[in-house]
Amino acid sequence: MKFVTFYIVFFLTVTQLLEQSKAELDSLIDHAYNLYTDRQYEEAIQIAEDALEKSEAKEDSAQILKSQLYLLMAKQEFTPSTYDPKSIEKLIPKLQAQGLWIERARAYSFSAYTYAYFGDLEKAISNHLSALAIYEEHEVLTGIASVYNSLSLIYYDQYDYEEAFSYARKSLALEQGVGDLDRIHTSYNNLAIIFEHTGPIDSAIFYHKKALDIAYQEKSPYSIGLSLSNLGNNYANKGDLDLAEETLLEALKIRDSLGLTRGLAYTHNRLAALYLKKNQLAKSKYHGEKSLENAQQASEVKVIRMAYERLMEVAEKSGNTEEELTYFKKAVELRDSIRNDSNTKEITQLMLNYDFEKKQLLDSIQNAQLMREQSLLFEEKLKVERNRQLIFLISGLFLLILVILWWRRYVFIKKSNEVIEAEKDRSDKLLLNILPAEVAEELKEKGFSEARDFEEVTVIFTDFADFTQKAQHLSAKELVNELNTCFKKFDEIIASHGLEKIKTIGDAYMAAGGLNKKSEVQAVVRAALEMRDFIVQRNNNPSTPSNAKFDMRVGINTGPVVAGIVGIKKFQFDIWGDTVNTAQRMEGACELNKINISENTYAEIQNEKGLEFEYRGELEVKGKGKLKMWFVFEKNHSAA
Repeated sequence: MKFVTFYIVFFLTVTQLLEQSKAELDSLIDHAYNLYTDRQYEEAIQIAEDALEKSEAKEDSAQILKSQLYLLMAKQEFTPSTYDPKSIEKLIPKLQAQGLWIERARAYSFSAYTYAYFGDLEKAISNHLSALAIYEEHEVLTGIASVYNSLSLIYYDQYDYEEAFSYARKSLALEQGVGDLDRIHTSYNNLAIIFEHTGPIDSAIFYHKKALDIAYQEKSPYSIGLSLSNLGNNYANKGDLDLAEETLLEALKIRDSLGLTRGLAYTHNRLAALYLKKNQLAKSKYHGEKSLENAQQASEVKVIRMAYERLMEVAEKSGNTEEELTYFKKAVELRDSIRNDSNTKEITQLMLNYDFEKKQLLDSIQNAQLMREQSLLFEEKLKVERNRQLIFLISGLFLLILVILWWRRYVFIKKSNEVIEAEKDRSDKLLLNILPAEVAEELKEKGFSEARDFEEVTVIFTDFADFTQKAQHLSAKELVNELNTCFKKFDEIIASHGLEKIKTIGDAYMAAGGLNKKSEVQAVVRAALEMRDFIVQRNNNPSTPSNAKFDMRVGINTGPVVAGIVGIKKFQFDIWGDTVNTAQRMEGACELNKINISENTYAEIQNEKGLEFEYRGELEVKGKGKLKMWFVFEKNHSAA
């Protein structure tokens, strides 16, 4: 008996010690994650490495996975140049197999953050939505709020401020309910940043001050430095330059003590912009160079572009046109990695898919629950009727229930089909915004689209004369705005004539008619005349800045082409062939603000009413020899 008692006591003691040891290791792993969230990356790395060593010694696979995850996250955050979302993604199936749902959600969020950092917004949104689904399933309000905040920042970077506001406010409401001051600070800061771009500026300052108050309450140097930097920038935007300088220098002092290159890059950039306003060019150049240096160390593409823009503005004010052009080119090269229209379409499609799938899941769950309740009710009534031996009543009731179930099923299917059809229509509209209708239909049916030959397509190719030279006298922002104004009007004209826009390359614009099985030579020429008239009228408008007046050349050619989709990610519809090359040669041989057509095109429209032609003879064209060309005008035209 004593022997048995001894082993029982021994077993309980060993079990208690093992549980205590596991609890201590879990606490160590959680400490590593908390240090990571407090941005104490070096300490987090040390603790995570210690936890990993102890987990491996105990051969505890769950604790090993958790330690590996937090170690990778801390290391990559400490050295942004080592960002590698794939190394995190490899752990996700293993975390799921171990039932570590909170770690799996954090892994998705970290992967989303790094994909957004690299500009791959499609994968960033996909990972955010995966994390959101886990947090919603387990009702983790802080996790849901965190994802909302991240979505707000993505929409902000895409200039969709309405959606950015929506997610920032939803995040703030959740965080205020939980009472997490650090997260509330983040939401206040995000709202303020959006107000900086939408106005009023006083609203931005109001929220930045609220964020600063919380930062002081939390005694967080990182948050204090962040809020002071943002607040100083807003003072500068409001015109209070001295207060802005004082605030930004205080922010710089705090951020310098922390040694975080990303924050230093932002604050130096804002000081560079401030000193530009104060016309202190030497100071502005110094802070612009420091911003570039820190941004490059942090691999922060957005701030690198901003630094190039500041240095370009300094060079412009200093009269150094060579440096100005150099920095301008570097800034433009980085512009599309931060914002482009295809990203906006991908984000919209992903969010639509997520909302639709979520609604489908909820409908399925509710329907299953309803069916289960009805089944239980039926069984209960069936037992009562059997006890009373009222077979006839049971049969009647059974038939009635079947009819009700059938009717409800019919209504459910009808409503589901309506929802599916509505979502299908929305998806079709998005696809038609990217591809021609025929290609879009083939892509939906087969999952791919084969290239096809077209015997007669009319290609229009436009370009702006002396664009590079004129671009030197515009800031990057002004240049993009002016191009957008012109190309937006071109898009409207092309659409109104039922033509297909193919692409833009820099300041060149390409479209075609005849890809929808109709010969549309006349439509292409009419569109070209409207595009040319728009540019001439715009140049004659006194409100158009002189350095933003572009002269255009237009070339048109008709003939066979090959058309199809290139690439497997971000579909791009394009056309190829000698017809396209000749249209480009027609444009290159054109005079300013005129429309030059080939012999093939002239043969199709020479008898068109309302048009006049001027034969130019046979002109030498590079790579093609001598080609016949005509200028085309509207009848009774006046010289431009």
